[in-house]
Amino acid sequence: MTYISAMPFASLIAALALVYFVLRRKRRPTLPYPPGPKVATMPTYDAWVEYRNWGREYGELVYIQDRNILILNTSRAAIDLLEKRARIYSDRRTTRMTKLCGGDINLAFVPYSDSWRRKRKLFQQTFRQSAINRFNGIQYNKVHEFLRGLIITPDKLMQHCMTLSQGIIFSALYGLDVDSEDPFAQEAVEFVEELLPTFVPGSFPIIEQFPWLRFMPSWLPGCGFKRIIDQCLRQRENAINIPFDMAVENLKTGKGTSIIAGLANKYEGNLAEIEIVKAMGTGSHLGATDTTVAAISSFILTMILHPNAQAKGQEEIDRVIGRDRLPTFDDRQSLPYVEAIYREVLRLHPPLPQGVEHTSIEDDFYHGYHIPKGCSVTPNIWAMNRDPDVYARPDDFLPERFLDTPTGPFTNIGDIHAFGFGRRVCVGRYMADNAVWLSIASVLATLNLTKPKDKEGNEIDISEEFSHCFARYPKPYQCTITPRAPYAEKLILATAS
Repeated sequence: MTYISAMPFASLIAALALVYFVLRRKRRPTLPYPPGPKVATMPTYDAWVEYRNWGREYGELVYIQDRNILILNTSRAAIDLLEKRARIYSDRRTTRMTKLCGGDINLAFVPYSDSWRRKRKLFQQTFRQSAINRFNGIQYNKVHEFLRGLIITPDKLMQHCMTLSQGIIFSALYGLDVDSEDPFAQEAVEFVEELLPTFVPGSFPIIEQFPWLRFMPSWLPGCGFKRIIDQCLRQRENAINIPFDMAVENLKTGKGTSIIAGLANKYEGNLAEIEIVKAMGTGSHLGATDTTVAAISSFILTMILHPNAQAKGQEEIDRVIGRDRLPTFDDRQSLPYVEAIYREVLRLHPPLPQGVEHTSIEDDFYHGYHIPKGCSVTPNIWAMNRDPDVYARPDDFLPERFLDTPTGPFTNIGDIHAFGFGRRVCVGRYMADNAVWLSIASVLATLNLTKPKDKEGNEIDISEEFSHCFARYPKPYQCTITPRAPYAEKLILATAS
């Protein structure tokens, strides 16, 4: 029998380890991280503005190393990474507070997984482009209802915007005629308002730094966040179950059917599938609560501040459609200036200006930099849409910029960065695109939007302030909304029949 002495054997192991170390070292990333500032805390208000300021100093990639956060300030970088390398950048890394508050009910914030794929499949089947026309009738009805509300009670502008946004989704999915004053609709809005700040890194530093505090009572100093969690979880359950139960009950009693009720009936007894059906419904009506409202209220504010653009849109509609009917989806391709207004509003005022973060699932390399696994990648849509290398006079409202391009304004919906990137692009984008465009065209066709006036007839300056947390929408503002002429008022009122 041959024996290997301990010394030669140890030498062999050491040699193999050295070879492995050398080879591994050669394969290990030797490229630097992207540049970026060292920060004690992340900005939580108007973060997209600070991100752009960092971009001006450090470039299109800004990396916060101690937090493993990468900020993309150009559309080129976002497309290269989040779309062309979507396999790597489709995961989500949500904050601890978001998880505790039940934010995962919205598909947009669910980590990339088999569960996400199953849920997204149902979303895609429901809201795919080829099937979206089945919602046209509902969108016409709700937009016309919106117009009637604006001429009857113009002082309730934001309430009408919310009723429109919620009404379309609740009617399309649940078969429910919902007003923004309905208690469960109001509670859904409150839930979203409580939840949105949790998506911003750094908004709740104490729970991020001391996660064990979630087991402490809410009256303990520093644990006030627990009251937010408790409220969110209660509102979350109501947002999931109340409209679902109403839709199912309507089907059982013969009062009406709906997509949600039909799916619930199809999967009755299959708890896993029922959970997916509920998630689709809840994610849809919560997702539309702020985004559609933000887009439409931003459009109205923009028209008040830019009467010349409003007049051009009205002239195009009068010339192409005439004054004897309201716009339809069939008119869209014949209204390039209206389309340009729509595109410019979403460029200047994306409802989610810093998008929703993506997370890398493996190490990557881009333009000479190392992007580590687990990196939270934030697409700064607000900065991309104001990139001076892409848009001349980027901070000005200029719909004409979309007319003066070789392709014109009718480009792919994927060119609208407000809907996101790659595999995590907004799954309801075709529905939202239709709703916002039809609202814009219908308002331009029938209404004049102007600043309010005092008793002497002088215009009153209006607020141009926007919210500054995760979602961006105009703060309440005064305005005057009137029918363009008697024919316009007649058209609007006729929709009630």
